[in-house]
Amino acid sequence: MKQKLKTIDYKWLTKPTGDPFADTGGYVIQYLWTKVYPDKDIDELIDFATKIYVNDWEGKLHTFFLNSKITQPAFKGEKKITETRKYFDGLFSERQETEEGFCRISGRKTKLFTAGRDNSLMSGSGTFINFHHNFDSGIRLSKEVIIRMFFVPLGSRLLSGKAALLKSSNENINRFFVEENLENNFYNIAIGTKEGVGKFEFKNPANALFDFASKVITKKKEIKNSASLTLFHLTNFGASPEIEIHKLPAMVFEFYRFCHKITYKTDWINFVRSHYSNSKNKGAKYNTVTGNFEIKKNEKSESIQINDYKIWVNWVYNNLLIGKSIVPQFLKWSKNSNKLNFDIVRIYQQNIRGMKKETVSKILELADFLVRDKNEQNIKKRITKLNGAKNSYILRDVFFKEIVVKNHNEGNVNPIITVNDYVNYLFSDDLRWQEIRDVLLIAIYQKMHELKLNIEISIEDESDNNEIEVKQDKL
Repeated sequence: MKQKLKTIDYKWLTKPTGDPFADTGGYVIQYLWTKVYPDKDIDELIDFATKIYVNDWEGKLHTFFLNSKITQPAFKGEKKITETRKYFDGLFSERQETEEGFCRISGRKTKLFTAGRDNSLMSGSGTFINFHHNFDSGIRLSKEVIIRMFFVPLGSRLLSGKAALLKSSNENINRFFVEENLENNFYNIAIGTKEGVGKFEFKNPANALFDFASKVITKKKEIKNSASLTLFHLTNFGASPEIEIHKLPAMVFEFYRFCHKITYKTDWINFVRSHYSNSKNKGAKYNTVTGNFEIKKNEKSESIQINDYKIWVNWVYNNLLIGKSIVPQFLKWSKNSNKLNFDIVRIYQQNIRGMKKETVSKILELADFLVRDKNEQNIKKRITKLNGAKNSYILRDVFFKEIVVKNHNEGNVNPIITVNDYVNYLFSDDLRWQEIRDVLLIAIYQKMHELKLNIEISIEDESDNNEIEVKQDKL
């Protein structure tokens, strides 16, 4: 058996560091040792990856490394492989310029080497030396971390031409993401694809993040704890390196998992899918029966299936990602007589929006009170008044006349809205009156759905997404 390299601290080739790039490379190395080449040493794994990058991917790593031995235009074919070997041999033998210090990523005291844009990601070098202390030519990293960086492309995927890496607070999710990308990349290599790193089928980060979250929920059921997901979307190419960071908080992930429970999944999927949008298919309507979008073109009706429309912008996903309320979407969906289990709204309000559970319970009680007589004209009048409440004063007046007075006139001894309810749960300083109104309307519509009350109510659509949709549809 080949003797291990004496200058390498092997545990630091795979030990988690918290750095998304180094950890991605570490997971790739761990996967190769565990499932592909358990007998190969690290220099042999480097040679294996190099041949993939050069022979199978034709050196298409420009979004990862600038002027590396593989992306350097002056090197052709086999020269890329020999120059890469020569570079790493210099690391192993420590012939390259080095100094003693603390690695910027691992934090351990060891011999350090220069890492720039040619052998690491988003580190700065050349004209970007002002990124570093004392105007160093690059950040100072251990050889183990630099080696890990080399394997990052194998564990990544491209999204709209840029590299996409994921970091989660859960290590099992991190490994799952990298291993899924590895297997996808190996499959493409096996069928002779020469395009380089595999691509997401989506065009925007929100869709990619929630699609991966769905895979975690369905394929990794053993992961029970809440977990945050952070997508790093970047390019290290040319004179304009850039990175965007998209975060899916643990609370949103947990809400998303809740919506995929068997009791709620059908309602949630119909709701979410109806909010895909595309400027080239304006007027397309979602069909809850077929799960497709229907659109008329040249007097003919066309059907657009999930594999085609799932790459469109989705306003629910976008709003969840940026922390914008999806209550307006819940309300619009409910207005159109669509079924939506109110537990979805309840959990969203309590866990994401921070609404007190007592507030949600009181809103449900009020909704039940307003529709229990099943009088279509009365219910229509109440909904119209609630929808017409354009400020908190009008909403308070509606509550007083349509709920408090009505409850009193019915001869009920117990008040339906107490002073405590009013001050702490309906009109407290930490609540937006608009949200109280909208959640109450959603509850009423869903109560009507349960009671099979089909009441036509003409209400002006107050959606404020139009301007945002035009901008984001271009992603």
